[in-house]
Amino acid sequence: MVRLRPLFITTGLIICSMNAFAEQTAPIQPKIKETPLPPAITLPAPEKTPADVPNRPLTAEEAARIALTHQPNVAIAQAGVVTAKGGVTRTKAALLPTVAGAGSYNSIAHAPATDFPGTGAATGYQLSANVRQLIFDFNHTRDLAKQASQKLRAANANMTKVESDTVLRVKQAFYAYAQSTKLVAVNEANVKNAQSHLALAQARLDAGVGLPTDVVRAQTAVANSIFNLNLARNTASLAGVSLAEQIGIDPRTPIVPADTGESEIDIDDLVALTQQALESRPEVAQAEANLSAAGYSVSAAKTSSAPAVSANAGWMQRGTDFPPGNNTLTYGVALQWTPFDSGLTAGRVEEARGALLAAEADMEAAELKVTSDVSRGYVDLKTAEQRVITSEAEVANALEALRLVEGRYKSGLGTFLDVLDAQTAYINADSNKVNAHFSVDQARSALAHAIGRPLTK
Repeated sequence: MVRLRPLFITTGLIICSMNAFAEQTAPIQPKIKETPLPPAITLPAPEKTPADVPNRPLTAEEAARIALTHQPNVAIAQAGVVTAKGGVTRTKAALLPTVAGAGSYNSIAHAPATDFPGTGAATGYQLSANVRQLIFDFNHTRDLAKQASQKLRAANANMTKVESDTVLRVKQAFYAYAQSTKLVAVNEANVKNAQSHLALAQARLDAGVGLPTDVVRAQTAVANSIFNLNLARNTASLAGVSLAEQIGIDPRTPIVPADTGESEIDIDDLVALTQQALESRPEVAQAEANLSAAGYSVSAAKTSSAPAVSANAGWMQRGTDFPPGNNTLTYGVALQWTPFDSGLTAGRVEEARGALLAAEADMEAAELKVTSDVSRGYVDLKTAEQRVITSEAEVANALEALRLVEGRYKSGLGTFLDVLDAQTAYINADSNKVNAHFSVDQARSALAHAIGRPLTK
């Protein structure tokens, strides 16, 4: 016998199942914690800003010129030039006549005044003057003067080198700062995009067509973008401090980089660039001057104990009255010679020859470094220029991919993970583009330094 269940029982079960299904399909709001966007941290400006630092955006050239005035390293190099000039004056003075004068009055208490010149009594006046002129010393003094002149030449070249190095460091710091400020803008745009994606995921969830996990992922993406923005702002702030330090001004000085780039290198031939560098780099000129000075040092050391002949003339007045009336005129020739000095001259020559060998090695090292700098700068510039072309294509493709996946997600055909991946790819591509463009500026400034191109006036 077959038993039939009452229909109302089955109907009740169906109704209960439908209510439970409706409760399960209602939008579930996830528990998320919003990430606040903190304000940018700024340093308090110093009480006084140098007069030559304008209150407007600066170019790299302007920043470099300001550094040549304020950077202590430049002042130290200038002091070295002053010292070298003093050495030239001192050594050349030995080739010129020297005039010396003296005067005295002597008196003895309770002694009768006598005729000073005739008796040699202690009471009276004495005036004297002497002139001395070097005649011949086997060019020992002339070699010392030539050595000092070459040291002055080396000091001038060193000052040019310090100025050139300062310009390079300032420009590298300038473009690093400008690059970091651009990356801040890129990360600010990324925060806005992440927030718009969060709003889209929330709207789809509220409409019953989205997933709670999409909202959670979107909020996580917002937090991550804000975190990266904070890092970018910190990097930019520290880059600004480094730039001010390289310029030689208070690191708290606010600096706004102008939207300009480094001028192009006119020559594209590596051989011609290398030849220009060997002719223009101050390191080569400094090494040449030091080598020449070392050669004169060897010559001077060989004649350090050679005979030296000088002429002298003297005039003297003595007497009890003033002015004394007894005149005496003397003149003559003096010879100074050390025939045996227990190896002193030999030791000086050996030391000078060692310095000469070191100067020759320094000359070779300077030429090698210049050639290496030009080669490295040339390769870096060409690579950076290629990166710009690649990065622009990368940004265009990433932006199009982001547009497509956003459209698919809005229409319900794509997943939110696709949107996050596309946004990440786009922010990386945009950052790569910024880095590529500023790497060109840095490579150009490095190559300009390598070939010895002077700062634009």
